[in-house]
Amino acid sequence: MKFFPHIKSRCVVYSSLFALSLFLFSCEDVVEVDLASSDNRLVIDAEILWDTATSGNVQQIYLSRLTNYYETETTKVANAEVYITNTSGDTFTFTETDEAGTYQCNDFAPQLQETYQLFVSVDDETFTATESLIATPEINRIEQEADGGFLGEDYQVTFYYDDPAEEENFYLTDVEVDFLPLPEYDITSDDFFNGNEMDSDFSDEDLEPGDTLAIRFRAISEQFHSYMSLILESTSANPFGTPPANIRGNIINETNEDNYALGYFRLSQVREFTYTVEEEQE
Repeated sequence: MKFFPHIKSRCVVYSSLFALSLFLFSCEDVVEVDLASSDNRLVIDAEILWDTATSGNVQQIYLSRLTNYYETETTKVANAEVYITNTSGDTFTFTETDEAGTYQCNDFAPQLQETYQLFVSVDDETFTATESLIATPEINRIEQEADGGFLGEDYQVTFYYDDPAEEENFYLTDVEVDFLPLPEYDITSDDFFNGNEMDSDFSDEDLEPGDTLAIRFRAISEQFHSYMSLILESTSANPFGTPPANIRGNIINETNEDNYALGYFRLSQVREFTYTVEEEQE
């Protein structure tokens, strides 16, 4: 997995600290930026993940509202109707739990390559989305090295898998580790590697022996791959550039198309595993 390393030369660091100190000592007033208010748009977090070591019957979907920049709490959406259907006409109902905005299904029936349709009704509006459950290759092996990363000085963990031949495939991996506040996401496709063994790696200058990585790897649709590409590009964009517009997913408002929801309905078979970095033997 190729993540951008945290690279700063000493000159850049010292210059930045010096400029920051001048800025702090020269400013006395708090600058309040008048930002536009959010439009209270619905946000649907609907990822159905099936670890085939389990039945996959318990699934959750989360509903919230887009909030203003300075808000510290997310507005959860209660009293919604949420369900998923498949091509056989089966209906899987998601019932709101004791936690507002969290809807759970206890009898979901995942089936590879099956097509599912999501329905969400809230405030007299109906939102729908359609996606198929994508199969994910098995992990062949996991390796580590101590000379990975951009400069060849970091610990690096790599896992390998066989890409299915004669079809286009797209993949999403996220890695959680204690020293990172949020998961690191990486997307890839089998362009130039169709039908061959592929790999995904993670390295970081702070990664040390004893650190445990929690990794989730899944195959995704081409459309979701494009969506995630835009998401990742926007989050790593120049902070002084023009803020990106809201990125639309595959969710459609059947009642009022202009009042679209944010989020993407997706389904994948998932390969979840942990790996603890080991001390290199001399």
